[in-house]
Amino acid sequence: MPLYEYTCTKCGHTFEQLVFHEDDRIECPQCRGEVYKLMSTFNVDIPDEICGKLPKGETREQCTECRQGGSACSLAA
Repeated sequence: MPLYEYTCTKCGHTFEQLVFHEDDRIECPQCRGEVYKLMSTFNVDIPDEICGKLPKGETREQCTECRQGGSACSLAA
């Protein structure tokens, strides 16, 4: 069930909608006007730096949490 982003052609309201079936009629929740689907961006969560993910023997960098003395780093080897 993908989450799509839409903009209303009548009032310009932009909103996200969870779509169960591609043939479902989507309308603006504010004015019930027609909408068009926007091209959405995506987000990838990548640690800010490498921490314990390199093969043994290669130089390793610490993530921000390790450098600050955090003991709960999930990436530390």
